[in-house]
Order: sequence, then structure tokens, then C-alpha cells
Amino acid sequence: MTDVLEEAEALLIELPEAVSRRSLGERLSQAVAALKTADHQIVRMKALIAAAEEIGYGKSEHQREALEEMVDCALGVGEGLEAAEEAETLRVAVFEYQDSLTKAIAALERLLREHWRTVSADRFQPMIGLGALLTAMNVANNLGGRLVACGQRGVAATGPSTALELLATIRELSADYDRLQAERAAEIGDDEVGDFINALAEKKATLTMVTPKVLAWLGEHDALDRLGINPR
Repeated sequence: MTDVLEEAEALLIELPEAVSRRSLGERLSQAVAALKTADHQIVRMKALIAAAEEIGYGKSEHQREALEEMVDCALGVGEGLEAAEEAETLRVAVFEYQDSLTKAIAALERLLREHWRTVSADRFQPMIGLGALLTAMNVANNLGGRLVACGQRGVAATGPSTALELLATIRELSADYDRLQAERAAEIGDDEVGDFINALAEKKATLTMVTPKVLAWLGEHDALDRLGINPR
């Protein structure tokens, strides 16, 4: 009987630790299942940060807060998961990953997409009018048509997509935009001629902008009889 009691006492001493190990094991299994989306979320966060850099998101305090919230939350979750040695601390770390981090990523993505819509409209909408004008002026190499096409793609590039697809779209359109603007500058110039053509495309041109150089450029491109004068 004494041996049995001694074994029972030893078991009672070990039981809480055994239960704790089992609880931790069960929680680990749940954590592994919950963290299966981690690779996807990491790719998503990297894409959002890269997209933010591409379009200048993060300059205002509100934008910086959203970026910092996601980054700080991700770091906190990583540290919590790494330090978890008990079932409860692991549960808290997994909850932070599933709840807080997911919300922080979603909030940043929503604000980033709103900013992209504004940027795309400001950047690409004017290209459509300018391209149409250059097409009417028969500017060489179908520059006008390519400006219109790029502008239309940019304005339309705000629909549903993954963060990675959004980043790829932004990079592709930005590269096309820079290339076409460089070509436009080489063809038209960034001086008074360029200022006049841009103002004309935005319907802001005035007669005072028609300098001798502008008049000569319009004559070279047979555009004098294509332009009219409309009072404001």
C-alpha cells in the first residue's frame, strides 16, 4: 500500500506539468493550423510596403500611422510567437496574429488603395487629353495614341486585385509613364512649347502663351488650322 501511495503522490506532483505539456501541445497544433497563412501575409505586407514607396504613400501623419501600425504589429506578433513557452502565451500570440495583425494589414491596404486612386487620376487622366491633342497634331511615332492608351490603363487600374498584383500594376504603369513622359519631353520639350501644349490639353492655355517659339512649333506640326480660340 505504501508503494502505491508513494506512486500516487509522485503522479500528483507530475500531473500539473503533464497537463501543461498537453495543453501546450494542443495549442501548438492549433497555432500551426492558424499560421498556415503566414507566408501569404508576409508576401502581402512586403507588397504593400513596396507599393507605398512606389506611389509616395506615407508622407502624411495619418499615412505614416497606418504603416507603422502594421509594421509594429507584425514585429510584436513575431516576438510573441518566438517567446511563447506556455499554452496561454502562445494563445495570445496567435490571437494577435489572427486579429490585430490581420486588421492592421487590411486597414493599410484600404488606405493605400484609396491613395492609389487619387495618384492614378492625377497622374494618368491628363495623359488622355494630351495624347488626344498630340494625335490630332500628327506628332510622330504615334506618341499621342500611346499616351492615351497609358492614361486609360492607369485610370482603370484601381479595380480588385491582390496586393502583389497591385504592386506589379503600379510598377508597370509607372515605368510606362516615365518612358512616355521622357519621350514627350524630347518631342515637345519642357520649355514654353511644352507648357503651352500641357496647358492646351488641360484647357488652360491663353494667347499670351503663344510665343514665337510656340507658333513655330505649331506650324511645323501643321497644327495652326486645327486649333481654335474659345473665350473663358
